[in-house]
Amino acid sequence: MKPILKYIFSAGAALCVSFQLMAQLNPMKSQYFQNTYLSNAAMAGYTGKPEMFVNYSNQWNKIEGAPVLMALSASAPINNKASIGFNLMNDKAGLIRKTQAVGSFAYKIPFSEEHSIRLGISFSWSQDRLDYVLASRTGLNDIELARYNDRENYLDGNFGITYKFKRIEGQFSYLSLNERRYGQIATTDYSTFYSALSYQVDFDESFGVKPLLAYRGVKNYENQWDAAAEWRADMLRFYTMYHSNKSFTGGMGYTHDLNLNVTLMYNSEPNTLRGFSGGVFDVIVGYRF
Repeated sequence: MKPILKYIFSAGAALCVSFQLMAQLNPMKSQYFQNTYLSNAAMAGYTGKPEMFVNYSNQWNKIEGAPVLMALSASAPINNKASIGFNLMNDKAGLIRKTQAVGSFAYKIPFSEEHSIRLGISFSWSQDRLDYVLASRTGLNDIELARYNDRENYLDGNFGITYKFKRIEGQFSYLSLNERRYGQIATTDYSTFYSALSYQVDFDESFGVKPLLAYRGVKNYENQWDAAAEWRADMLRFYTMYHSNKSFTGGMGYTHDLNLNVTLMYNSEPNTLRGFSGGVFDVIVGYRF
């Protein structure tokens, strides 16, 4: 490889890795309230009804090649204890595109009507690919760059648990059961665990709030925390969040006939990128059958 080509490719790869790391620090906001199955396999079929979600996240639109995440997920109960789930995700950052398909199984252990534990496990297939359309013709003539897409697809999995007692809910999910593959294949650091504790407060039949505190792990990076709340006012939902990267998230959702849910959320720029990156815009559409 010529020195100049090596420099260009290394710089481009480093930028893509930086984008992917920032995406790990800013997950889809729907995992906190609307679509908790995204971060915890135990939450598949949690509502007791089949449901489907489409999630779109456009991050830091002031930066060319910034991450764009899209996810399609569905879950449904098999009976009053067992549930299944499926999630298809596409994560594009710079020249690198990651596609992941996830299948999940969850099981509920009830102690009483308001006291239970849910256990869940997921297995996933993932593929990392370089977008040759965006790469330069000169770069494509390089052997290392041209062989990037020859890398093997990989399997992984995660395990989750949810504890619920009346209005209290605790979650923990270990997000990487196959850590060995990351040292051989992964292009960036990755999420290691997700945990959350929430409490539902109902002031009356139409107004209430659900405060939540989340604590997340990212490999080779300091752990992250989020303080969030979902405010319910009849058919409307309002969301407020503060994140440990010193950014804020606000959002509003509308629920129609307790089935269709549409939510828009905006996350401000993190403190280290303020004024340069632009914020994160999330769109969530869900339907409960």
